[in-house]
Amino acid sequence: MSDATTPYGDEDEAYTVRPYAVTGGRVSAASKDLPMEALVEATTDIDSLSGVTPEKKKILQLATGQYQSVAELSAHTRLPLGVVRVLVTDLAEVNYLKIHAGGTADDASTHDESGALSLSLLESVLDGIAAL
Repeated sequence: MSDATTPYGDEDEAYTVRPYAVTGGRVSAASKDLPMEALVEATTDIDSLSGVTPEKKKILQLATGQYQSVAELSAHTRLPLGVVRVLVTDLAEVNYLKIHAGGTADDASTHDESGALSLSLLESVLDGIAAL
């Protein structure tokens, strides 16, 4: 017998099937190239919204007033990364979220002429580490 305060309480057990239902059965986002490091920010007032699922509302709350990466949203909402990608894409399509997907290590724009990672990308990584 477990209660909701234990690590394996009712809340965790509810998510064994639920992510499929949360996305309406979709397994990929409309934007399949949404990187997990993409930053999102809320562009709307959460209190004025109605008819938004609790999962989407939680994502909007987390992204209000600060940038959150898709990976961070996944961790905070305790939903799988693929589910969060679908929900973030849905919210962006209706202009509730703005996605800031800068250059990633896989983009050609982050490489120099020789194919190595560009100096600006490496400096950005160092700045991010220093900020921690």
